[in-house]
Amino acid sequence: MPITDHKNYPFSFSMIDIKKIDPSPYQHRKYFDENSLRELGASILRDGLIEPIIIRPQKKGRFQLIAGERRLRAIKNYTDMTNIQAKIVVVDDLQARRISSAENLLREDLSVIETIEATIEIIDVEMSKEPEYLTVGKTPLERVAKLLTKLDSIRRNRERGSVVLEAENDLSNKYVLF
Repeated sequence: MPITDHKNYPFSFSMIDIKKIDPSPYQHRKYFDENSLRELGASILRDGLIEPIIIRPQKKGRFQLIAGERRLRAIKNYTDMTNIQAKIVVVDDLQARRISSAENLLREDLSVIETIEATIEIIDVEMSKEPEYLTVGKTPLERVAKLLTKLDSIRRNRERGSVVLEAENDLSNKYVLF
């Protein structure tokens, strides 16, 4: 029976065949240390899976991984388990990106570049609710960089006592807390 959590999306828990889970297109982690995965697999065999992975339903009975890549890899590669406990969430692409990025930032051992990419992804996800934001660049990096450049320019103009246009003031007030 689906229930709803504090973010208002339905979810349920179930044991899922690991062969039915596809990788996340939102995974920022590029490197997975095999020794660490082996240790995680041994820990899961010894103590069980402490935290379920997060997946969302796809077509033809398949699922897309949103969070828990290391846990899934450890089980696939270093245990004889065929099923994994999963939190199945009903979310759109935007929510899946938000969950995945937040999860990655909370984990250890991300490289600096992976951390920056995850941070940019979270900013882009949040900002993409604004139609004008989506027009300033083709990629999340372009959009975030242009927004930050514009906000910094407005801030410097204020500090110098220069005239700041009403539209710039509105933009700044929308995204920067004073």
